[in-house]
Amino acid sequence: MVLANTTSCAGVIEAIQDHLPALYFVFSRGRTEQLAEELGREWDFLLPEEKDRVSEYIAGAEKGNPGLFGGRRKHLRRLLLQGIGYHHAGLSPALKELVENLYEARLIFVLFCTETFAVGINFPAASTVFDTTRKWDGRNHRGLLNREFFQMAGRAGRRGFDRVGHVYINIDEKFPEQTGFFDENEVEPVRGRLIISPNTVLSLLHWKTGEEIERFLSQNLAVYQNSKETRNLEQELKTLEEKIFALRGSFCEDKDGPACPLLRNKLKKELNRLRHRKRRKNPETPGRIAEIKSILAQPAKGCLYHDCRDAHDEIAALVERKKELVRRNRYLKKHATDYHQEFRRMCDLLEKLGFIDENKKLLPRGLFALHVHVQEILVTELVFSGILRDASPAEAASILAGIDYQPGRDEVVLPGEYPMDNVALLRSELLNAGVPEHLCVWSPLPGPLAEAWYKGATFEELQKRCNLHEGDIFSIIRREIDILRQIERAAGEDTALRLAMNDIRSVLDRDEMAVLI
Repeated sequence: MVLANTTSCAGVIEAIQDHLPALYFVFSRGRTEQLAEELGREWDFLLPEEKDRVSEYIAGAEKGNPGLFGGRRKHLRRLLLQGIGYHHAGLSPALKELVENLYEARLIFVLFCTETFAVGINFPAASTVFDTTRKWDGRNHRGLLNREFFQMAGRAGRRGFDRVGHVYINIDEKFPEQTGFFDENEVEPVRGRLIISPNTVLSLLHWKTGEEIERFLSQNLAVYQNSKETRNLEQELKTLEEKIFALRGSFCEDKDGPACPLLRNKLKKELNRLRHRKRRKNPETPGRIAEIKSILAQPAKGCLYHDCRDAHDEIAALVERKKELVRRNRYLKKHATDYHQEFRRMCDLLEKLGFIDENKKLLPRGLFALHVHVQEILVTELVFSGILRDASPAEAASILAGIDYQPGRDEVVLPGEYPMDNVALLRSELLNAGVPEHLCVWSPLPGPLAEAWYKGATFEELQKRCNLHEGDIFSIIRREIDILRQIERAAGEDTALRLAMNDIRSVLDRDEMAVLI
């Protein structure tokens, strides 16, 4: 691994120019664009004939997607013609596909990308570069895990082209600990994680017997992994105790007594420290010096104490390891999920809301939510409260766009026609009834975009109504289309609701938002 001690991406590329193409991993969308612009001011990697090939790719992409390089993407065309690109979730699907095609055709020499590019897309490089090895995980900045680092670093090295792959880290002097802690032998294991959601509980109650539910809660991967690690810890603790006991048995009866060479050496070191000028001022020092001298005045045992010393050091190391295991064992027990308790709590909530009866049988709300997999309580209540049924199609489209949407801090969307106060009130009532906030996620912010799209606005007009990335606008509408499909399925024999949702979905699923399967 080569470490580049520079903050300039152009400097990094100059240092590694013999090992391109490179995937340059960055942990924010804005910085991928910023670094691409920075590099584009100093580097142009393409020959004239290669620029012609890039122009052909761009022309083909624009043919099916007019305005592909509009808005904030107006500089990307120039960068691509220089062999430089960026890739993140904020790009439209058409732009992401264009960038991927150009990279695959070896017409992009440096691609600035977020870590999602390393997951599920097999695009190797001669080198991978890390702008930093610290990332924001939604709560705070932290160093990369071993598995995160090697997932990205593993893209370095192209089969048939490179004998080895090269990995570079741009060190930040403020965080020298960024490097030196990655170890392939310490890659964190994948942990099982069972989420007891409303849909999970409804599905179990509807489709499984009591015995099958018990087996599901008791024998899932998360429980197995936690139990296995706990057993391993307890076995290692037992082995450590046995080793410590055996080592302590090798000491003689004079251990830690006045005649013990180990104790006497320790006291001599303490005596030297106490005689230091700074220590003499302590009123307790003279007494302690006298005490040590009286002990050392007694005859020492004439023995070879090296074995005792080695045993003492080994015991100290084993005791430290034991402390680590005890801490880990306490953590596992403290954070172990009681899935039976979570299941009972969710049953109580669903019964309180009228989704199931006291015998755990599904009521109409429960049968509806059985087919909804995103914010199922909120979506069900939007239907059963009459809010969706009474809304006009454009208003319904506006309401559903906010399902499961958490706006960013600086996101802005121009207001639409519908205030949606009734949805906000319904959400407050559900929260007051005990529905956890993560099961009641909704925001009015994206509503005006879905409303405008339903009414026939162009994608460019949507972009002018907000400061969201085009990829995020696309995700909002596609997510709503999926929710509408779920409601159609849940509607069952309610023909009016099913047709109403189908009509809205048909209008939304057009032009740039349409996905051909």
